[in-house]
Order: sequence, then C-alpha cells, then structure tokens
Amino acid sequence: MKNFYHSRYRFYKPHQKEHKIFAISDIHFSDGTTDNLDQIAKKAEQQKPQIITISGDLIDSLESVDEPHEIARVSAWLTRLGKVAPVCLCLGNHDFYRQKPGFKSGLSKDRGYIAERNDDFLKTIGQIENVHYLDDASFENDEFYVFGFTLPPVYYQFDYVTEKQGNIFSPGSEDINVLLEKLDEFAEFTTKLPKNKTKILLIHSPVHLLDGAIKAKLSEFDFIFAGHMHNGVVPPLLNEIWRGRAGIITPSKHLFKNHNTRTGLYDDQLIVLGAVTTIQKGAGSLRFLNRAFPVNYATIETSHNEVYARKPDIRKKYEKWT
Repeated sequence: MKNFYHSRYRFYKPHQKEHKIFAISDIHFSDGTTDNLDQIAKKAEQQKPQIITISGDLIDSLESVDEPHEIARVSAWLTRLGKVAPVCLCLGNHDFYRQKPGFKSGLSKDRGYIAERNDDFLKTIGQIENVHYLDDASFENDEFYVFGFTLPPVYYQFDYVTEKQGNIFSPGSEDINVLLEKLDEFAEFTTKLPKNKTKILLIHSPVHLLDGAIKAKLSEFDFIFAGHMHNGVVPPLLNEIWRGRAGIITPSKHLFKNHNTRTGLYDDQLIVLGAVTTIQKGAGSLRFLNRAFPVNYATIETSHNEVYARKPDIRKKYEKWT
C-alpha cells in the first residue's frame, strides 16, 4: 500500500525566527509520477511551511520535458507549490541527462546518458511566480538565505575517459576535486552570510560533504539539504530494523557503501533527504517496485525552545496515502 515517510526535525535556533521548511528531493518527473506530484502538493498545503526546497533531480531525464504538455504539467505542479510558499530548487544529475542513442532501460549494458543542458526549460521554470531555480544562485528574503549549488556533469564522472566520451552514468565515485574547486569559485555565496537568517545550502549529492575541507568551506550554513541517494533503496520493512548509514545500492552502483547513503541527519548540519520517486523511469520494468516504496518528505522546524538545545528532536513515521 502506498504511503509517505515523513522525517521531522526540530532545531534550537535562538537567533533566527521560528519557522517550518518543507524539504523534498528526487522528484524524477516523468509520465508515471502524477500521483506522487499531487500527493506531495497536498502535504505541502497541509504543512503550511514558510519555504519549500527541492534538492535536485526535478526531472528523470530531458526526454521527460521534450513535449510542451509535459513542461506544462511540471510547471502547473510548481505553480501550485509556489502558492504555498517560496520554492527553491537546485539542479541534480538527472536534470542534465539525455539518453544515449540506442538507450535501453532497466539493467541493460546499453543503458547510458550524455550530458546536455536545456536552458529554455530552466528559464521556463524560473519564470513561474514564487519559484526560484537556483543554478549557482541565491534567494533571500526576510527570514531565509538559500544558495543552490550546481554540481556539474563532470563531478559525477567515473573517470576522465568517460567524461570525454560524454558518458556521465558509468559507475564510480564523484570527484571531490571538482567540488573543492567550484566551492572556491563561488565563495562569495557561501561566506559572510547574514547571521540572523536561516541559511540553507541546496546541493544534490551528499558524497564528500562530511570531508573536513568541504565542511570548513560550508560552515556558515545552518542546514545543507541533499538528496541523490534514495535512502539506499532500502525497502520499508527493512528500513525499520536496519541501522547505520549504508544502504543497499548507491546511485554510482556501489553495494552497501558505508557513507551518507541513508536518509537522515549527519553531524548537525547535513540532512540527506529521501526520494519522492525511488525507482525512476529509466529503470524500465523495475518501476513496479515503486509500489513498495513510500514518498519521502521532511519538515525542518527552527525553535526558540531550549529543550532542543542539547540535541535536535528527530521523529520519523509512515503516513497514510490520502
């Protein structure tokens, strides 16, 4: 039976206003995600947050928005969210993906993507009222400072041979050097931040974010919201008894990788979000497994209640599909 998995976090933030953030990731918009979009919009309307964030992978691949009616559908959904609160999005790896010629879904050896950028689509989304597509850009109002950091396609490369071939879907590790270099390039957006506002970094992949050099460059942010890992594709029943950070499989096709794979709070800053759509369209017939996976969302609340000063209050629960 389809349901939600709600992760709720409450943090003691005495120097900022009390508010609620509605955070989601990995929408993987395609022709099979209509129900997920509608249900997530209902949850956002019920929660009444002051801001909504999406940590990348709005679409499953560029084929998902090749047709005007599909662009209209995802635009209508974002318009609905924008009527609840300001919406801030960053780019994920799937937002750059176009299927290679001869692409076959599922686990085929012919499965693969090339890197492409659709600036017209990004511009269309950015023109929606109260929706902010933060492509290495910031959003700021009286309560929040949000920076959307774009990890470029080269970051997701397995090696530089596959980079030259345009293949960004080969199994492997993300390139920490690309991340370090780009953080230096955009230091003006990640340092000297407003002290009395809640400061949020949106970045798709959480890999390397616990590295000491990376943490030092991002220390001024109150929260870092990432996605990408899909909770390690751990089924619901197993999810309740499985402890630790490792999931079953990572996006780079590592099995049981023991790093920030699972949904949750890491240190006191990084929150890895679960996916709205766990098994994306590119997986082909494996998509039927989505029936077993919940739609993930998180609410993050800042509070002046000193009860949360010692440690954040974290609660997770399954909720009925309405």
